[in-house]
Amino acid sequence: MDLQEAIRKRRTIHSFNTNEVSDQIVQRAIEAANQAPCHRHTFPWRFTNVDPKQRECLFNLALELKSVDHLENASTQQKLVEKMLNPSHLIVASQVCSTEPKTKIEDYAACACAIQNLLLSLVSDGVGSKWSTGEITTHKQTYGILEMDSKKEEIIAFLWIGYGVEPNEVKRPPITSIYRNSRF
Repeated sequence: MDLQEAIRKRRTIHSFNTNEVSDQIVQRAIEAANQAPCHRHTFPWRFTNVDPKQRECLFNLALELKSVDHLENASTQQKLVEKMLNPSHLIVASQVCSTEPKTKIEDYAACACAIQNLLLSLVSDGVGSKWSTGEITTHKQTYGILEMDSKKEEIIAFLWIGYGVEPNEVKRPPITSIYRNSRF
């Protein structure tokens, strides 16, 4: 698949099945991520492949973070299973911490580029993904489960990888509304 097609096809998958993605495809995606632009050559991105035991612990933490009323709702619990346990892989994207504010901003931009490269590589291999943030990604217990030092690196995303139902096309704004150019 060419790059333009991969860009157009990349969409967030919300419902994954349990089919396995090969480790070679994931490795190729990580290699693509490592080719991202990085203004200051800090290469601040880190990617952690979460093992099944850690995923189960994260799932249990997610259950704890939901209110008691939600736990009683079987469909809410099933949605968490589909979100957290069904995808083939969970890769945690983190950013090396910097005390320099400008570097921190530029490093985040570099990490976002690396993540996008990773996702485009996956879609070019016919694999779906979801770039996820939220309470669990920043929770203190998440760092413990993943054995990560929050003083050295900050979790910026959970990247769910797998096969699933492709979502509907997203209605995008017309180019003329986002690009100022007298030629259009």
